[in-house]
Amino acid sequence: MNTDIIWQIAGIGILVVVAHSVIKTAGRDELAWLITLAGVAVVLWRVVSLVNDLFQAVKAVFNI
Repeated sequence: MNTDIIWQIAGIGILVVVAHSVIKTAGRDELAWLITLAGVAVVLWRVVSLVNDLFQAVKAVFNI
């Protein structure tokens, strides 16, 4: 199993948490939540891409 993708998602999560904390401390709560939402969207995009690859592999195995 390729663990690079797990590390990438974890890295994005850590960057989002740090950016959210720094910007919230600066008093820009709306921007902090926007950054959090953008991070969730990026991770969701990666996960959907992985699920699509999984479904394509299953289709190839069963010749659907």
